[in-house]
Amino acid sequence: MADIIRAATPITNKNIVQPMREHKNADLSPFDIQDPTRVAKPIPDSEILKQNSGNVEQQSAPEILLDLLKDPSVTVNFIKNILMLKEIVGVISMQNKPVTEEIEQLFSQLAVKPEELTGELISQEKSSTAFKGELFDFLRNMIKENPSPEMKTAVTNLLKAVNTENCRPEILKALSGTMSYLSETLFPNKELSAKLMNLSQRFKAPEAEKEFPQLKHETAQVIQEIEKSIMFSGKLSSLCSMVTYNLSRYNTNTEFLGDAAREVMAFIPDDNRRTEFLQKLYDCLSSFERPTADSKVLNVLVKILEKQTDNESVMQLKGDSVESVIHSLLSSPSNFTPLLHFIIPVDDGTNMAFGEMWINPDEEDPKTKNNKNNSDHEQNQRTIHMLLVFDIPDVGRFETELFVRDKKIDLSLMCPASVESHMENIGSDLKKSISFSEYSFNEIKVGKLEKTRSLVEVFPTLPRKRTGINVRI
Repeated sequence: MADIIRAATPITNKNIVQPMREHKNADLSPFDIQDPTRVAKPIPDSEILKQNSGNVEQQSAPEILLDLLKDPSVTVNFIKNILMLKEIVGVISMQNKPVTEEIEQLFSQLAVKPEELTGELISQEKSSTAFKGELFDFLRNMIKENPSPEMKTAVTNLLKAVNTENCRPEILKALSGTMSYLSETLFPNKELSAKLMNLSQRFKAPEAEKEFPQLKHETAQVIQEIEKSIMFSGKLSSLCSMVTYNLSRYNTNTEFLGDAAREVMAFIPDDNRRTEFLQKLYDCLSSFERPTADSKVLNVLVKILEKQTDNESVMQLKGDSVESVIHSLLSSPSNFTPLLHFIIPVDDGTNMAFGEMWINPDEEDPKTKNNKNNSDHEQNQRTIHMLLVFDIPDVGRFETELFVRDKKIDLSLMCPASVESHMENIGSDLKKSISFSEYSFNEIKVGKLEKTRSLVEVFPTLPRKRTGINVRI
C-alpha cells in the first residue's frame, strides 16, 4: 500500500501583522487615486483599432492623406521632381525612340506663357467642383430665403440626383478600365481573363446603361472567381473592392432626378420662378454633354505620368519621383483636403518656374474671430488664405502667403538668401501693381526662407475640418 502523503501545516511568520479591513462607506467613491500623475497614458484610438483588427501595418486613406499634409516636401518635391523627370527623359537611352520624342514633346507643352496664365487658372478652378453655375446659385439663394430642414433636404436630394446623372458615364468608364486591367493581370488564366475583357468591352458600349443590372450580376460572379483564384493577392483584393464600390455608386433609378426636381418645386410657389428653375436645371444637365475647356496643364501632366509609368527604364531610375508627383496631386481638393489647388508652370521665354498654389476660400481667422476689440463685421468678415510656392531653376524656392480680409491684403514673401537684398523695395512695386483695383495691401513682409512648411503648418484648421463634425458640448 502506497504511503499517504502527509499534509504539513504551512509555515507562517508570526511577526507579520495582518492589516485590518477598513470599513468603507457605500456613499463614498469606490476607490481613491493617490497620485494622478502616475496614471498610464490611454492607448490612442488608432492603436486600439489596430490591435482589434489585427492588421497593424495597413493605413487608411484619410490617414495617408493627413500624413501628406504634414509632410513639408509635398509643397516642393512636386516641382523638383517634374524637372527631374524632364532631365531623365533627355538623358536616358530608351529603345523606343518615338515614345521618347512624344514624352519630350509633352514636356514642351507643359508650361504656359504669362499671358495664358489667367485662363489656365480659371480652367483649373472650374474643374475643382461640379456644383458651380446658375442652377447652384439659384439653389443657394433658395436656402437663404428658406433655411428650413425640409428645404435643405430637398436641395440635397436634387444635388445627389444631378451628381448621379453626371457620374454615370464616368462610373462606366472606370469599370471598363478596371476590368481591362484585371484581364491583363490575370492573363495566365485564359478563361477568367477573357471574361474580364468581355465585361470591359460591354461596360463602354452604348447600351451599357440599359444592360447595367445584368452587367452588375456578371461582374459580381467574376469577382468571386478572382477571389478563389490562386493568383489572388492583396493588390487584386483592393481592385476588386474598388469594382464593388463603383458598382454600388451607379444609380439605376431613372425617376430619381424627376422626383427630386418635383420636391424642390414644392417650395417654389411662383410660376415664373418654377420656369426659371427648370430652365437652369435643363441648362446644367445639357452642359454635362458639352465638351468643356479643360486645363491644359493638368491634361499634359496626366499624359506625362501615364507615359512615365509605362516606361520601365524611367521607373527603375526615378520611380520615387513619379510617386511624389502623384502624392502631390492627392493633396488636391477632396473631402479630406478642402483646399483649392493650382499647378502653375510658367515659361516667359527666358526663365521657367514651376509653382503650386493652395487656397482656403473661407479661413477661420483667429486674428479676427478671437479679438474682442473687433466689431461684429470684422469678426464675421470672410478671410481668404493663400499659399503660393514656386521654384526658379538656378535661383531657388519662394514662398508667398496671403490673407485677404475685406479687400485688404496681408502678404509675406519668403525668398532665397541670395536674392533677399533685391527684394527690399518689392513692397512699393506690388502696391503700384494693384493700384487700379479695389484691393490694397495692408501689410507686406519680406524675409529669408528659413525652412519649408507643411500644409498643416500653413493651414492649421485642416485636420479639424477633416474630422467632419465640429460640435462643442
